[in-house]
Amino acid sequence: MQRSERAMRLVILSHLFEHLRKVYRLEWPRKVFRNGQISDGELDALFAFRADPKLESLGGALVRLRDRTFGFCLNCKKEIVQQLLDLDPSRRLCSGCEAQLNHPHHTRLITPSSWGRRKERGARKKESRPRKQ
Repeated sequence: MQRSERAMRLVILSHLFEHLRKVYRLEWPRKVFRNGQISDGELDALFAFRADPKLESLGGALVRLRDRTFGFCLNCKKEIVQQLLDLDPSRRLCSGCEAQLNHPHHTRLITPSSWGRRKERGARKKESRPRKQ
């Protein structure tokens, strides 16, 4: 069973606080993050001048939580196991798709960006074929 949106927001904020504390020596009280009392505007201000992939991925998790796509694999759309989300709330792929991606001879994952390329290739093939009369 998946946790509530509020519970997952608190998990993400907890990971965010730990990262900010370790990397940037943030001096904010932990309870602001633990209780979810920090606003989206304050979070945006924290992210503003830091080009940090971990912050970006946690910020992306908060956006997906708002969009109600959090906890679902971006590739196969299946639900990601809750224990994996607790360990890494910025996770975007289920364990099956991640294993497929990390396999040395992996087959290509189907992503929205590859859908466009397939359509383009199909369109080019149609254009290059001579018409029968």
